[in-house]
Amino acid sequence: MRLADCDGRRVSYEAGGPDDGSALLMLFQPPGASSASIWRPVASSLQDRFRTVAVNPSAYGDTEPFAGPAPMTLADEAAALAAVIRAELPDGRGPRAHVVGHSYGGTIALVLALARPDLVGRLTLLEPAPYPLLRDAGETTLAGEIEGRNRHFIETVRAGGRDAEAMERYLDYFNDRPGFWRSLEERVQERMLSLTERLAIGLEAVERLDMRQADLAAIVVPVTVIRGGATDPLHARLTGLVAQSIPGATLVDLPGAGHMMTLTHGPAIAEMLRGME
Repeated sequence: MRLADCDGRRVSYEAGGPDDGSALLMLFQPPGASSASIWRPVASSLQDRFRTVAVNPSAYGDTEPFAGPAPMTLADEAAALAAVIRAELPDGRGPRAHVVGHSYGGTIALVLALARPDLVGRLTLLEPAPYPLLRDAGETTLAGEIEGRNRHFIETVRAGGRDAEAMERYLDYFNDRPGFWRSLEERVQERMLSLTERLAIGLEAVERLDMRQADLAAIVVPVTVIRGGATDPLHARLTGLVAQSIPGATLVDLPGAGHMMTLTHGPAIAEMLRGME
């Protein structure tokens, strides 16, 4: 585990591959309720070609929690990602980074690309989740659906003693499969339950996100947006909105994948990334 400094806050990340500046830097940002470790199978298969770095969001791994005084925003998460890029590319060594983000991590990648375009050379976004774009595009039914689900999760966790109920409803929805939570091994459920408050904080940060379709028009680097071929209607529509809002972005459907594609389609994702400079 490596560490970077973000204005006095410790940010941890997992790194592999050439460390001499000879390989392109590829950074991975995980989805919600996940740490850098979710990217290990993908990253390890690419380390013959890239310098791979998977970043732990706030309060995951050895990354220190965001301490305020204001509530955490996605700009704060993006600042931590920027700190890792600067640590890996000191004094501007090498080209800008290729940033890969899934869901919550894809939203952080978008915030970073808008705030610090000098650090980002390419984006690959796996069903990013900037949910405010839905309302901006007039998709009020879908916007209300995800806002309601996120708010229910936050309020259920904060009520105390109902973490399992909150996580079951949330994961069953995001995997588009009733009974998904109960199908998980007990040790996996226990690990997920330890992350409920961290997920709630992340969802609140997404609620506070001020991002519109017009903002994404400022992104000029190459962008690939990956959508699951078997994903739910909400994320299918949102992914399409992101792709159509970024000039020149390429939208690719990953056959058979749902929203949680990092867990289910790692080899296919790695193969896509391998061909990207």
